[in-house]
Amino acid sequence: MNLTKKQTENVLSKFLEQENGLNEVMQMMLNAMMYSERTEHLSDCEANKANGFRLGKVFGYGSQIELRIPRDRQSAFTPRLLALFRDQENYLKEVSFKMYSKGLTTRDISEVMETIYGTHYSKSKVSNISQSFYEQMEAWRNRDLESHYLAFYIDGLHVKLKRDKHYQNECFYIILGLKEDLTREVIAIVSFPSESSTGWREIFRSLKLRGVQSVGLIVSDGLSGLESVIAEEFNQTPHQKCIVHLQRNIQTYVRREDKKELAEDIRKVLSPDDKLHTKERAYEELMNIAQKWSKKYKSLGNYLINLEWQPYFTYLDYSIKIRRMIYTTNWIERFNRSCRRTLKVRGAFPNEESVLALITSVAIDKSEKQYKYPIYNFKFEPRLLKNQ
Repeated sequence: MNLTKKQTENVLSKFLEQENGLNEVMQMMLNAMMYSERTEHLSDCEANKANGFRLGKVFGYGSQIELRIPRDRQSAFTPRLLALFRDQENYLKEVSFKMYSKGLTTRDISEVMETIYGTHYSKSKVSNISQSFYEQMEAWRNRDLESHYLAFYIDGLHVKLKRDKHYQNECFYIILGLKEDLTREVIAIVSFPSESSTGWREIFRSLKLRGVQSVGLIVSDGLSGLESVIAEEFNQTPHQKCIVHLQRNIQTYVRREDKKELAEDIRKVLSPDDKLHTKERAYEELMNIAQKWSKKYKSLGNYLINLEWQPYFTYLDYSIKIRRMIYTTNWIERFNRSCRRTLKVRGAFPNEESVLALITSVAIDKSEKQYKYPIYNFKFEPRLLKNQ
């Protein structure tokens, strides 16, 4: 029976009025299209014949659609429509990755998918996607690295993590590297329960196994024992301790009403924009502060006199165009703040792998956006280049 276009529309409208009618119409249409495609395929090959159907499922409007996918005896036929479904599946997988990387749990993602696509995306399927996400993130963390970096910015990020049914803060060691093309990338994200110089030694050694041979400069906070580890693992690399951490430490020795005056004195010691400012002048200014404030705060005077000051003033050996970029750990701390925003969505974490995956996703996102732009000021400082 041949129906007119108008009659066909009337029949379809009755189907659409029924519960799940839209999906049934889509099912009939897709099955018919694949059947017609096979018929056309076989018309050009007399030796080949139809060989029944196999079942397949795709997502429809709030539920699954079951398809009858045509087969041929020579297994040479594949409906073009299936390529579209695979693209759609890959797209949803990417969306799931993106939602997970923003801090949503597998349960959250499953609920979102169920709202949009019905039960096609179960919690178990989302969990499988998450496992695939973990594997991709691990492969990225273990990738080969360049042989030389102009600078390492290193810091620890503390995250509440569950072990043995108890939640406690644990440290995730992170290194941001400045490459020879003047772009940046996160090159290490490693979990250790607490931050220590021993942990950094292990990480530096692992970087060497991944290809790193030399570093122009290492910028860090004031972690005890780190200087000796850097000297052991990268013995030609200067070390810059973060001056912001130094300023905070100094401020703890005085009362609130004296903090502003002391801060101004410290700024005179640092003077990163003064071409003529040297380590020697900085040290003289530091001793002047010690003498000035020791009359009121003896403990502050003793702290400054006994301070191992050289690593704090390493930046004064370099061009004023990059001093403000290397005398603090601001770059790595900004990255850590971005991680905390993502981690905050989840609160506490059930295992270290989930934390590593989320931090890694932030690192990849940064690499594809902000970090891909060169920091051209560093081209004025050849001392950070290899073999300089």
